Amino acid sequence: MSRSNKKMAESVVTFFLQKLSEFITQEANLLTGVDEQICSLRDELQWIRSFLKDADRERKENERVKVWVNQVRDVSHQAEDVIDEFMLKLVLQRQHQKSIGGVYMYRSLAASWFSRTNKLKTLHDLGNQIEKIKRRVEEISANKSKYGIEAIQTQVGESSSRSSNQDPQWKQRRVQVAEEADVVGFDKETQTLVRELIEGDPWLSVISIVGMGGLGKTTLAKKVYNHNLVTKHFDCRALIYVSQEYRVRDILEIILNQITEFSKEDKKLSDEELEKKLILYLKQRRYLVVVDDIWSVEAWDRLEHIFPKEMMGSRILLTTRKKDVARHADVERIPHELQPLTENESWELFCKKTLLRSQTTCVVPSDLEKIGRDMVGKCKGLPLAIVVLGGYLSTRDRSWDEWQKVSNRMAWQLSGNEESPIPKILSLSYNDLPYYLKSCFLYFGVFPEDSEIPVGKLIRLWVAEGFIQQRGDQTLEDVARDYLQELINRSMVQASKRRYNGEAKTCRIHDLLRDLSISEAKEDRFLDVLDEVNFQVSSSTSMRRVTINDMRLLIKFLSQVQPSTPNHLRSLLYISPFNLYKIRDKYQRIHFSSFRLLRVLDLLNVQIDNQAAFKMKIGEMIHLRYLGLLFAKAIKIPSTISNLLNLQTLQMENLSENRFCLPKDINKMVQLRHVSIYRGSISGKIDGLRTLQTLQWVEAGSWIEDDLPKLKNLRKLGIRVIHNSQRETLSNAIAELHQLRSLNLATMEDNTVIPNLMLSNHQHLYKLILYGRLEMLLDPDEFPPYLTHLYLGGSLLEQDPATTLEKLPHLRFLKLYYNAYIGKDMACSRGGFPMLQHLEISGLEELEEWRVEEESMPGLKHLSLVNCKCLQMLPDGLQHLTRLRELEVRRMTIKFTYRIDSENGIDWHKVQHVPSITISDYFLD
Repeated sequence: MSRSNKKMAESVVTFFLQKLSEFITQEANLLTGVDEQICSLRDELQWIRSFLKDADRERKENERVKVWVNQVRDVSHQAEDVIDEFMLKLVLQRQHQKSIGGVYMYRSLAASWFSRTNKLKTLHDLGNQIEKIKRRVEEISANKSKYGIEAIQTQVGESSSRSSNQDPQWKQRRVQVAEEADVVGFDKETQTLVRELIEGDPWLSVISIVGMGGLGKTTLAKKVYNHNLVTKHFDCRALIYVSQEYRVRDILEIILNQITEFSKEDKKLSDEELEKKLILYLKQRRYLVVVDDIWSVEAWDRLEHIFPKEMMGSRILLTTRKKDVARHADVERIPHELQPLTENESWELFCKKTLLRSQTTCVVPSDLEKIGRDMVGKCKGLPLAIVVLGGYLSTRDRSWDEWQKVSNRMAWQLSGNEESPIPKILSLSYNDLPYYLKSCFLYFGVFPEDSEIPVGKLIRLWVAEGFIQQRGDQTLEDVARDYLQELINRSMVQASKRRYNGEAKTCRIHDLLRDLSISEAKEDRFLDVLDEVNFQVSSSTSMRRVTINDMRLLIKFLSQVQPSTPNHLRSLLYISPFNLYKIRDKYQRIHFSSFRLLRVLDLLNVQIDNQAAFKMKIGEMIHLRYLGLLFAKAIKIPSTISNLLNLQTLQMENLSENRFCLPKDINKMVQLRHVSIYRGSISGKIDGLRTLQTLQWVEAGSWIEDDLPKLKNLRKLGIRVIHNSQRETLSNAIAELHQLRSLNLATMEDNTVIPNLMLSNHQHLYKLILYGRLEMLLDPDEFPPYLTHLYLGGSLLEQDPATTLEKLPHLRFLKLYYNAYIGKDMACSRGGFPMLQHLEISGLEELEEWRVEEESMPGLKHLSLVNCKCLQMLPDGLQHLTRLRELEVRRMTIKFTYRIDSENGIDWHKVQHVPSITISDYFLD
């Protein structure tokens, strides 16, 4: 029995025990008569959990243990189903009492709202079921001795001792270097590929990188893509992931979005129209497109025609595991077959990931180096294997005994004759995860291959699933971020984008690691990923979690579920890498009523045309903790949604212009933590939602004056359609919300003014978005003291905003757009904007002159100038911005673009040091 299965069973038991304890505490009055049985069941499961927790880490696979652990998991699921069904039955009885006119006052499922007869029968049924489960648990517990499973030795406290022996500076150094670029080696390959991209014949060429999974193809392609010579040579660039599941439409949108602005009007274009637009744009430019991870000749044949073959020197850089795909893409060019890292390169990468690297050399104690080099040698030069091994060792003691144990375990894992060591090394690292991280890692199988995963969504799902344990005064979301960072530190997950404070904003998982998560999840009955290959509705009644990313399969799955058949599904997610699909009327005879035990329902990638979502009796899904729905037409939210007393995350988006309104009883939903309602409003009280952390996209209403100041835990607030009459009350309310991290206010009428804000005491507020007219800017000392991101749009400021904003000491990102400033001159003075890294000036239609003095914006890395029709030239001071890496110029006058479009341009000397310059969509003066 693998250690991983023990830990997964431990997590199942742990999560259920937590739920059971809460149930006993909250419903003590109701459970009279069965309370002893339930407590006895809890105690027996606690003993089983302690055995699982202390199971020997060194134990080899054992079929008897595997059977026993599966029995533990199944009986825990069975007990959970019994408790959830009991809760549901009581709620339905309560709703029935209310519907026939009974007097109703909400209590926590107290006995007063159903008859004594029904109460006794329900409790009697529960007692019988619990007794059967308890006997089964006792049998399973006895089987430990009967089949010799108790011989498994314990190893108490290994995890705690390992962490306590860590160097106290370890964590701090980890944060500093964990995101070092894992680019080691590939120097010769990089030089060769760069030369082929920028030299050679003018016709379109396809250059291919071929190699097995985990060899570093994507890493090399990105290194070449971002090379200074490459960024300067091409007029526009794009990088797309193809993978095994893709749609040409989505690839068109991704490319257009990277090389030019992809507007709302473009979304309305047909596939053919969008394709013509892309081809027309690329025809006029020397372009580079990286097509990463393409799997088949057929896929290339479907994509090839969107890349025009004009004599402009354009290039396609393609990565694939299959040599026949590379040869088919360009029959005249020999593919680059990527070779493993050398011994020294492998050791260098290993040192980076195990944090034994100083600024210049690897610093490894002599007694560890021999063992370390031996383990690295077993990775056969494969970067993914080395990186994951390094992440694995980074969590363990740096001692000879500990590393020798890992080396011995590797020797056993790699005893087979497999060509690649990657699967075994990934399994080794996965098996070492503590149980609370195992569930979090397996959950990555929910997301499509190669997808960039929003961390906020991931964390909300983890919390809703019950994976996150309370830790001191930390919020569950903060604990979840710590879990994610630990997975990143172990190199099981990669942070794609980071926030100003180093936290991951989006993340990715390598497709081989995703394959591992899916296979382990299926074995442990944790998650079913339904695709064309393994689609099975017949077993849906036993599935706990299902994720689907193909609309045809979603409809097939829903339509084949029988309403009369009990279904124990806890999570249903449709997370598509593609565009939004629509469930139309003919598909709406679907039996959502079978899924009454759901905890997570995420259909945000499905456009629902009418009230179908609420014909599914959504008010009966009382166990829901996460609900995401998208509507294509105007809807009326039924009052029964307020029955979802366990709901934590509510996200509803409305694509029509008609707005919807949440019911007045929303105040009963006291577990709500995150509410996002696009084109939605609130009609009732919300002062009872004291755990609310996110309230965004909501329209202003009467709740602002009395309720908003009481939501002290709000971290993210976004309010739209603000009226002048609400300015003072809104300003006063926001002044009370000292936990805010992000604030977004928008007026939708020209005569409405953004409220005067009092933000100097908001120590945590780092992001401020204001769309609408401002009477004047705040003084520098009136802004949040640690503000890093500021967006101003439609502000109609008459005074130069730079004179104020350049004094904000921590500002890193500034966007001025859509006539935020209507003056003609703007100046950035010496020493101003000391921390600014990203500046976007867009739609300042009156701006004629912009001056940048020397030593202003010393750290600027990215500059965008968009649609400033009157701006005559770039400021002279740009030549002093030595850290500027990207300059983007879009929809500017042709006269302006000619000044920087080539080495003969008048302003070329101001930007010749910038590696990447993108010019697009200019218009005539």
